[in-house]
Amino acid sequence: MKSSISPMFLTYFMVRWGEVKQTPSEQKCTECGNPLNRTEVVEDEKGLKYEGFVCHADKRVTWLKVS
Repeated sequence: MKSSISPMFLTYFMVRWGEVKQTPSEQKCTECGNPLNRTEVVEDEKGLKYEGFVCHADKRVTWLKVS
């Protein structure tokens, strides 16, 4: 997925989740305790890369910069 804006500013509702590959992770949501999904690496317009951890139950995503 290549975004025209930085993923750091994308909220859960701005992502087309059907188009972003996700895999289960061992991380747990701090709100509900459900397992988080890890997204594929996404790249912003500056070439910076991020991966997301998603809780679909709480409709939250946290983006982490990949080095």
